[in-house]
Amino acid sequence: MRQLLVWACLFRLLLPAWAADKKPEKPDAEERVEVIGKVPLTRALQSVSVLDSERIQDGGHDGLKGLLNQCPGMLVLNAGNPAQFAYAFARGASVNQMLYLVDGVKLHDPSSALAGNFAFLDPRQLEKVEVVRGPLSNLHGSSAMGGVVHLLTRKQEGVGFSLAGGSHGTWDSQVRFGKRLKDFHLFLNGGILHYEDGQVNDRVERRSFTVDGGWARQGWSLGLSVFASLLDAGIPRNLGAATPRRRYGQDNLIVAVPLSLELGRRGRFDFTGSFHWNRYDFRDPDDAWNPQFANESLLAEAQAKLTTRVLETVKLTAGADFSAQRIANSENHQALIPRAVTATASAYADLQAELGRVLLAASLRFDKHEGLAGVLSPQIGLSFNPTPSLKLRASASQSFRAPAPPERLNPYWGNPGLLPETGRAIEAGGDLYLDGLQCGLTLFASDYRNLIGFSPLTSRFANLHRARISGVEASFDWRILPALRARASYTYLHTLDVQYGRELLRRPRHALGAALSYRAASGLAATVEATGVGRRLDYDELLWAVAENRGFQQLGLMLSLPLRKRLSAFCRVDNALNARYEEVLGYPAPLRRLLLGVMVQGGD
Repeated sequence: MRQLLVWACLFRLLLPAWAADKKPEKPDAEERVEVIGKVPLTRALQSVSVLDSERIQDGGHDGLKGLLNQCPGMLVLNAGNPAQFAYAFARGASVNQMLYLVDGVKLHDPSSALAGNFAFLDPRQLEKVEVVRGPLSNLHGSSAMGGVVHLLTRKQEGVGFSLAGGSHGTWDSQVRFGKRLKDFHLFLNGGILHYEDGQVNDRVERRSFTVDGGWARQGWSLGLSVFASLLDAGIPRNLGAATPRRRYGQDNLIVAVPLSLELGRRGRFDFTGSFHWNRYDFRDPDDAWNPQFANESLLAEAQAKLTTRVLETVKLTAGADFSAQRIANSENHQALIPRAVTATASAYADLQAELGRVLLAASLRFDKHEGLAGVLSPQIGLSFNPTPSLKLRASASQSFRAPAPPERLNPYWGNPGLLPETGRAIEAGGDLYLDGLQCGLTLFASDYRNLIGFSPLTSRFANLHRARISGVEASFDWRILPALRARASYTYLHTLDVQYGRELLRRPRHALGAALSYRAASGLAATVEATGVGRRLDYDELLWAVAENRGFQQLGLMLSLPLRKRLSAFCRVDNALNARYEEVLGYPAPLRRLLLGVMVQGGD
């Protein structure tokens, strides 16, 4: 790795002079990361990847999943096509130990113990994705044990639309509109996707849209944002057999009202009130044991935050959250949990002392979930800039995940006495920010206790498991020429399921992501993305036993060709090598898929 960095720096210095004639841009390193309090990348003590609009346009051949798999420390595996359940791991943490936010509002499913399925979300409705790897319960509470993915919806002026069709009955359409008028703004994004994969009952339909409107004047701002994703998908196989009528639907709707007030030298006050409705409905009339299952949840939340300067060099962020959630579960059209209402109250404080080249940070959050004891989540850390282009960082933190209501309240396998899952983590690393080159290296270790699992002795959920995870993640993003950009990430994981003395399931030791993209001023663009995942243990549903799943490699291609000033044609190929593999054992991944389309961009 050291030799690679040296050669990269030398090659950059020896580039022809004409390669430096590009227009000045805001350096990526100056990007402020909103999910950790608008801290610049060059000062952040956490491991962060920021995927900007260019990254989203260049990649994303496999949806949000493809973008996340290009980030170090991240791995998303699908049980079949991209619309099936996605197992997303941040540094090996469990799928329900990862928190998703949309414009600062939590996107999760409290009615399920498995967390939500978000890999199918359309990245073209996003303008930025912030990925924080490692615990962030000190700022965001429960379920942020492995990391936080913050999705910021697209806010771009002008009009645009695209229409595409391809193999396996695929068609995809997108439309957007954005306008700023004095103190007001309105941004709309919408999309419809339909595809099949050649199997019976493998049809997927997704409808999604976002709305962001608001008013801002003299330090005040008031907004209204709406996020919706409606999905209906077939499940073609179960336990190795074809299932022609097995389907599920998953709908998400978020409505949020953010309010901000600048307090002059005293700082800034932010308040957000939001509602999140989630519905999951599974059905298979041919399944004699479980023909129907449904979850529904409604989460109302109020978040207040004050950011101010205590001293000239010390910034204080203090906040409080209150949420009330209602869930309902049914099975075979019989109510398991007809209606359950729980509440959560939280308060936190974060101090950041800027002492020249050193940034010291300490934060503490207290969460009180109804029916559970209160939980404290501290984090301490520092970042040190020996030079403006080099950052060294280290942190230690504690995190937790509160038991999901069904884990506690289900009448058959719930356990009201469950304790929260807890985690402790340390990490240390460094980041290099040169003109056109970013590199990062991080070492991390985590210890998870009281992990919730199903006990065969009591036939109920219990705090059974303990896990240890350590590893290394490395990445670089190199703008070789103004139009040519190369990216790569690598993750090494060592996991241990303490109870069984083996590796954690579906966590490979080695994972690699790489991309090469070309984007000319004329509008011509091309991207090649590759993902490699090593062998890993998995669960064989037919044998009811742990088995090894072989590694795989996946290649995606994208080409955009300008036709007229604002008209372009594009081609996308998923699984270009037509490789046969199973990301999750027993569920074949889709074979090669070709998509052709046109895109029209209006004036900004």
